Amino acid sequence: MRWFRPTACIAVLLALAPVGAGAEGTHFDQHLAWAHLERQCALGPRVAGLPGHEQGAAYLEAALRQHARQVCRQEFTARVQGKQVRFTNLLADFPAGAAAEHLLLCAHWDTRPQADQEQDRQRRATPITGANDGASGVAVLLEVARLLAARPCRYHVTIALFDGEDYAPQAAEMFAGAREYARRPWPARPAWGVLLDMVGDRDLALPREQHAAARAGEATTRVWQAARQAGAAAFQDRLGPLVMDDHWPLIEAGIPTTLVIDFDYPHWHRLTDTPANCAPASLGQVGRMLEALLWP
Repeated sequence: MRWFRPTACIAVLLALAPVGAGAEGTHFDQHLAWAHLERQCALGPRVAGLPGHEQGAAYLEAALRQHARQVCRQEFTARVQGKQVRFTNLLADFPAGAAAEHLLLCAHWDTRPQADQEQDRQRRATPITGANDGASGVAVLLEVARLLAARPCRYHVTIALFDGEDYAPQAAEMFAGAREYARRPWPARPAWGVLLDMVGDRDLALPREQHAAARAGEATTRVWQAARQAGAAAFQDRLGPLVMDDHWPLIEAGIPTTLVIDFDYPHWHRLTDTPANCAPASLGQVGRMLEALLWP
């Protein structure tokens, strides 16, 4: 995302094993979500062209298929810096009654191919692990998928895990997965959406993002009301910075989508964006908000 202020083999097999098989709880479990975060990070950077990328796609697809009635592997190519790059969105559908409102829950699963915010210039070409910037929102949604399988909710829910959000160096070529989904939503166009990004840092603070507040005001209000109902104190009733993220192409395509993000994260696009700088309790706050939204 971009922001602007107005002023060995066993390890791989274990990492690919889905979390939550046989889990019995019917409420959001921050520890199960945390396990999803750690297993994504164990694969290394999830960057197109690197081994962790295909392993990550396989892990996420398996986790979604464990719970969803339908899963779509939406593969596509996008032009980035003059070359065609292959990306994969992972989409899972949880239908409800014919009259149910269609809600999109989304996050990006890829990670930054270069640590461009590192102070040491010699380390800036290294891909990041992306515990918060990528894995955190995905981890929350994988746990929500488990709940949706156990407890049908008031909405027809589609979970979308977007690829290519962070691949390009400039905003004009970023958000590839969200752009592709906006062009051909599956299984149908949602009425509105909630985007999770960078929701796992230890000192979580979630103000209302300015573009979402202006262009997806009703969606933003619904989310922050659900957060109050859930007692999720990290959600703050104030405006934060203007952040360019996957919600921009969705809003432009007529899917008003709010953004849940803590952009005040000192490890953003750095090699220190690891599980050590995240916390299960932060995932829990966001998960409880979604639980209050889906099951009021």
